[in-house]
Amino acid sequence: MPNIRSLIGVGLVSGAALLVLLSAARDDRVAAPAPATRAATNTLRPMMRMNAGCMRSVAPPRDSRRAFYPTMPRQSRFALRAETAEEATAEAMSGETQEKKTIPPAIIIGAGRVGQALKDMGSGEDLLIGRHDFIPDDAPEGPIFIATRNNDLDAVLAKVPAERHEDLVFMQNGYLQPYLDKRNLSDATQVLVYFAVAKLGDPPTDGITDLNPEGLTAAHGKWAQAAADRFANADLSCKVLDKESFERAMFEKLIWICSFMLVGAQYPGATVGDVEANHTAEVTALINELGAAVPGVNFEPQLSERLRAYARSVAHFPTAVKEFEWRNGYFNELSKNNYMSGGKVDPCPLHSDYLAKLGIGKVIPYSFKGYRPIYFQEELEEQDKILTEYEKQRAERKEKLEKEKRLKREQLRKEKEAANLAKQERELKEEETMKARQLEMAKTAAEEETKRSRRNKPDA
Repeated sequence: MPNIRSLIGVGLVSGAALLVLLSAARDDRVAAPAPATRAATNTLRPMMRMNAGCMRSVAPPRDSRRAFYPTMPRQSRFALRAETAEEATAEAMSGETQEKKTIPPAIIIGAGRVGQALKDMGSGEDLLIGRHDFIPDDAPEGPIFIATRNNDLDAVLAKVPAERHEDLVFMQNGYLQPYLDKRNLSDATQVLVYFAVAKLGDPPTDGITDLNPEGLTAAHGKWAQAAADRFANADLSCKVLDKESFERAMFEKLIWICSFMLVGAQYPGATVGDVEANHTAEVTALINELGAAVPGVNFEPQLSERLRAYARSVAHFPTAVKEFEWRNGYFNELSKNNYMSGGKVDPCPLHSDYLAKLGIGKVIPYSFKGYRPIYFQEELEEQDKILTEYEKQRAERKEKLEKEKRLKREQLRKEKEAANLAKQERELKEEETMKARQLEMAKTAAEEETKRSRRNKPDA
């Protein structure tokens, strides 16, 4: 019989090693062990076999083992990937993975990355069409997700029957409300999308941050809950908000995209992560300025902190000022309207200054050195002169462009007329040539016939 002391020693070493390995597996939650763990396992395996052999030699008879060693429940195999015993038991008793939610079939307009991802989230009964396609009569009666760029919205709406407008779900970036109001779509469902799809066919990545681990995607309107259920099928978060909360969340995202893209555009090649890490003071000041400029909206505390946290989650995104009308154009209009209405104070001086440096914007206002509630009369007069001169130059440029367009149209018309006239003359000439050729051929044929008649005519 093996020495009892050696058995105890081997058992203690093996048991300690097993406890370390099990603890590492539970903490790391990885499917395959790390190389160091595999090496340790291979080293300990002979010792574990020796220990098992020794235990067999001192084990009680088979009939009494069940009483001596309590049977380990089957659920214990789930313990390595559950935080608590309750979770492990619940997972073991379920025995099945959670099934996808049953959601209403939808029409998805836009067959790009987001459109395909939306279809993959569904129950298999969705209709995916391109932005130039018409909706067929037998299309699903559920929501109509518009996954296109903002500039395609007019073309898309022209192909959606008026009776289906209440089912539209807008997922575009930017400030859409004025556009929707003009088209009697004020109450249409809107979704603030914070998830990203890297390329066509890839699963979406949720936009969760260290300050908002619950996720940032939000929806409001008739089909908001249906959108949230669809996203949940892809493990994406989505909050269904009331009108006021959604408007606040919408402006937060507008401020994020306007501030980070505009500051990044001052530094060619900068990514969102570069702006957050290397130009923190600039983007923070701009965020706070734009947040204070939005009329009638009170943001929750830590606005700049939340937006910088989201920037860190999408640090690889490039920066560029795009879709101006839908994004920075909102704050540019605030500056213009507030100043031209007699306020004489730009509510977004930093924003205006950044736009002026890029040469972007409907009106380039006076380049403010900083916000002040009161300006001297001389400064106001100087601002008036600058704006008046700019508006005059803009009107002159517009008139010049219109004149150039008219001249170009006239030139094209003349060129077209000349080309048509030349074509007609060429066709007439070809027709005359053809007639002359036909006459010549007829004359030649007649002469040949006369010669044959003479040859065949018998001599008198």
